[in-house]
Amino acid sequence: MRTTYSWFNTFSLTLLSVVVGGVTAYASLGFLMAIGLLHELFVGESGASFYSHLAGMSSIYLFMIPVFGAVIVSLIVTYGVPGRCNYGPADVIQSARHGDGKMSAREGLTNAIASIVSIGSGASVGRYGPVVHLGATLAAWLAERCRLDEDRRKTILACGVAGVISASFSAPLAGVVFAHEVVIGRFSIRSVMPIVISSVVAATIAEYHEIVGALFVLPVLSVAFSWEYLIFAIVGAVGGCLAVFFMAMMHQFNQMAQHVPGPPIVRALCGGALLGIIIVIFPETFGLGERVIQDALNLEITMGILLLLVLAKLLATSVSFAAGFSGGVFGPALFLGAMMGTAIGFGVGELTGLASSPAVYGVAGMGAVVSRVIGSPIATILLVFELTGSYTLMTAVMVSVVVGRTVTGSFFNHSYFYYQLRLRGVNPDESRTQKRLREIKINKLTVKSPVILIGDVTVQVAREMLVQHSASEAYVIDSERRLLGRVDAVTLLEISREASCDQSITCFLSKPKIVLQEQMNLLEATTALQSSTENGIPVIDNGVSRQFIGIVDKNVLMQAVLRAATDT
Repeated sequence: MRTTYSWFNTFSLTLLSVVVGGVTAYASLGFLMAIGLLHELFVGESGASFYSHLAGMSSIYLFMIPVFGAVIVSLIVTYGVPGRCNYGPADVIQSARHGDGKMSAREGLTNAIASIVSIGSGASVGRYGPVVHLGATLAAWLAERCRLDEDRRKTILACGVAGVISASFSAPLAGVVFAHEVVIGRFSIRSVMPIVISSVVAATIAEYHEIVGALFVLPVLSVAFSWEYLIFAIVGAVGGCLAVFFMAMMHQFNQMAQHVPGPPIVRALCGGALLGIIIVIFPETFGLGERVIQDALNLEITMGILLLLVLAKLLATSVSFAAGFSGGVFGPALFLGAMMGTAIGFGVGELTGLASSPAVYGVAGMGAVVSRVIGSPIATILLVFELTGSYTLMTAVMVSVVVGRTVTGSFFNHSYFYYQLRLRGVNPDESRTQKRLREIKINKLTVKSPVILIGDVTVQVAREMLVQHSASEAYVIDSERRLLGRVDAVTLLEISREASCDQSITCFLSKPKIVLQEQMNLLEATTALQSSTENGIPVIDNGVSRQFIGIVDKNVLMQAVLRAATDT
């Protein structure tokens, strides 16, 4: 019977992963089509000539598009998801690692609509973050309708993420690795099969409908000389620093936006107007910028313009998020990496006269910046390989990704998603057991009241009290209940001289090695107790007044730890 039930679970999970792969693939297609429709509505063009068409438009009209879009997005967020905006992969990570695998379908759809309007009206944000969140919420909704348990809900959640990544890039292997590396945070044998199935189904549907952005129609690229790997390392270091600066800049602009007086729509108007000015000067910063990246990789943009576009994109994306637009950071990171890397490639070519195509450096730059922003080096490397089919190009990206991470590892969070989670007080690397231990306070456990002595009592009186209470030890406090130390019966009984019996017990105190505070959580307590062999641990109110509360038994602490681990 157990075997039949196990096979049924496996079959149902497999079938659901197929459904999730199909749903997320079509969600990606619908998202992209909706952006194209808005581009047609606002600009009158959505194809290959989109940015050349923008350059010929009226400056006033071009300025007004993001202002109008900012107001619409503000209203969508205000009435659709009050109190929150710009959901993305960070929310998926939180649900998968620290939650129960449930996500709100309403939040996913509302955020997707807000992101479509944002990108369609010129916000300099990416489409992959909101699509990942949409795919995860749709998968979570299906899992909940099927009444799956928590572990399988989280697996289906990861299936949704893998399906979206696979469909967006036609890169099923990168989708599988991204779901494990970023979302789940580990590679699980039980979750591999359904995630692979979902990713393959989504990639197949994407290929059938030709869901491949122009950005990823790459020319045939290869590394010409071995010495260039040293330059790729430099590209990685520069790209890592650029990624850190990008994330820090977004943080600073968001902080400044919080101080804009008035309701959110005021911030939206101000941010939309500032973004409109940037777009009028640099139309290439309008929306996704995928065609601009394609032009850069095709070497149709000069080195000077590439560097200017790096600065313009940094400013436009930071302003977009500060204004309240909704979207992701993956697309802008690709843009920054491509412009920066290609510019370096042009410089290397001019200096040496013998170098690979600047587009190779552009791809290496994309890998360095993207992997640092999203915190997924393996998925980034695999993504480049699946898009290009070139082992040598993948090795160039490997060098830039590793060096970029190594050089900037201590400057910022592991990724922008980790930064977002830590702003909410969530430690992404913390296990659910650790989270549960952190929630349990010492004062919730049984704290016993031992024999308590005032510091001015004599040894003789202390002996009598210990005998009266049949106790082996006593804790000594002063007149304000501050803990002074501990005295045990063996020490008192060894005092034989009569004169010593009249001495104060403060002369014979021992200091406890470990003292806990009542507001400490169980995780902090167990960490502190690792070096302690004592059974009774004194508890005080805090580190300032140090008023003695009682003692807690070490066995009680360990039992609480075991219960917390079992419950999670």
